[in-house]
Amino acid sequence: MNSTGEPLTFVGPPHLDHGILTPGQEPPPTCGATAIWSAESDGFMTGTEGRVTYRGSSGSVTLYWNNPFVGGNDYGATPGGAYVLTKVQGPKVGSNVNATYVVDRKKEPAPAPEPEPDAADGAAPAPARPLAERPEEPGRSSHLPKGTGQVAVISPKDWLVDIAWQAVNSIEWSPLILEITENRHGSQSGAACPGMLPTVPGVKEKGKCQRPHEEKAAQREAKYTAALERLKKEGMEEKLAKAKAREESNTPPNDFHSWCGDFVTWVFWKAWILRGMPEDKIARAELGKFLNREALNGVWKSGENLSMVEAYAKGLSLEVFHKNQEAKGTPTGLLVWHRPGDGYAPQPGDIFMANRKAGGHISIVASCDPDAFYAPSDKQQKRPHYRFVTLDGKSFDFRDDDGEAGWNEALAKLSPEERKKIEIPQGKWQGVAQNKRSTDAEKDPLRGFIDTSKLREALGYR
Repeated sequence: MNSTGEPLTFVGPPHLDHGILTPGQEPPPTCGATAIWSAESDGFMTGTEGRVTYRGSSGSVTLYWNNPFVGGNDYGATPGGAYVLTKVQGPKVGSNVNATYVVDRKKEPAPAPEPEPDAADGAAPAPARPLAERPEEPGRSSHLPKGTGQVAVISPKDWLVDIAWQAVNSIEWSPLILEITENRHGSQSGAACPGMLPTVPGVKEKGKCQRPHEEKAAQREAKYTAALERLKKEGMEEKLAKAKAREESNTPPNDFHSWCGDFVTWVFWKAWILRGMPEDKIARAELGKFLNREALNGVWKSGENLSMVEAYAKGLSLEVFHKNQEAKGTPTGLLVWHRPGDGYAPQPGDIFMANRKAGGHISIVASCDPDAFYAPSDKQQKRPHYRFVTLDGKSFDFRDDDGEAGWNEALAKLSPEERKKIEIPQGKWQGVAQNKRSTDAEKDPLRGFIDTSKLREALGYR
C-alpha cells in the first residue's frame, strides 16, 4: 500500500532465495495506491523467500518475505530516503498467506536516496533486514473483537508489544479486561458485572459470579448519602461536599487496584503463557518475583504491581525496597533499571515508570524516536532526551485527578454522526491508551525505564 503521495516504480529484477514468482502475478511495474504480487514454491519442500524493491522520487523501499516449507513465516522491509514503513504484517504461521506492507513518507524533508545498483547489471537489491511484525493501529481497526461477549484468542507474536495491543479498545467489563485483572470485578461508576467470568489458568474465580454487587452498591450509596448530609451540616459548599462524600464512600473491596500495573504484568504473564514451552528459560517462581499475578503467586498482592517490578529491576527485596527505594541492590540482569538522566533510549517492550501524586504510574513502551534531543541549556549535549509512545492501562470516565480529559468527556463533544460510528457504553471504562511522551515531560515525569530485553529474549520475544 503506497501512502507516500508519490508514484513508485518497480526496480527489477526481483531477488528470490527460494521459490518463484507466480506466473501472471509478478510485481506490477508501477504502484500508485497498491501493488500486488505472488510467489510460490519451486520444487519439493522449498517454500518461498524473496525481496522486491520499489523506488519513488523521494526514496526507495525493499520488501522482504519468507514462507518456508517448515517453520514460522517472517516479513520485513528496508525503507530508504524519505520513506518509512508504518505497517509490516502477515501471519506468523501457515501456508497460502497474505502479507501487507504500508509505505509512507516522512513529514520532514529528507536527503536524496543513495544510488542503488542499476537493474541492467543484474545486481540484486540489498537484503532487507527482517523487522518484527507491527500491530494493527488502535481504534476501529484494532484486532480485538468489541462487544461480542467472546474471550479474545491471542496468537503468539514475534513482537511482544503486539500482545499489549490486544487490549486496546477493551472496556469494562469485557472478558479480556476481567482476565487482565484476574476477575477482581465490581459494579462501580455505572459499570455492570457480566455475570459469567472467564476461565483463566491459576485464577480462582470463574463461572457464574457469586458476589453481592447490588448489596454492596446499596451500602456505598447509603454511606455516600450519610456523608453528604454530614458535610453540608458542617457548612461545606454542596459541590465540594458531593465530591468529598463520594471520595469517602467509594472504597469498595472489589474495585480495580493499580489498573496500569495490572495491564503491564498481564502482558508479560500472557507472553509466558502463550510460549507454552515445558523447557521455559524462566521458571514460574522467577516470574512470580516481579509479576503480581494470582496465577504465579497463588495470591494477588494489593499495592505491589508497581513496586514488585521496580524492586526486582534494582535487585532489592520488597522489604528493603519499602524501607529505602534507592538502596544498593544486586540486580539479576533479567530486568535492568535506568534512572532519569543516564541517557538510556527505551526500546519496544521496555517498561516506563512515572511519578504521580497518587503513587506512580507504569506502562509499556510501544516505540521510541531514535533521534535524541537536548535542552537549550545543555550546551555540551551531555543529557539526551527521547520522545516515545507508551501503551497505558487507564480508566476512561471523565477527568482524572491530573486534569486529563477522559474518553466520555471527549466523546460528548462529537457530533451525532460521529457518535454513531463508535460504540459508547455508559459508566466507567477500563481500557488501554497510547500516549506520546518525552523524557523531559513535566506531566508524568520520568521515574525510570526498565530494560526488559533479557526477559523478552527468555520469553522468546523481540
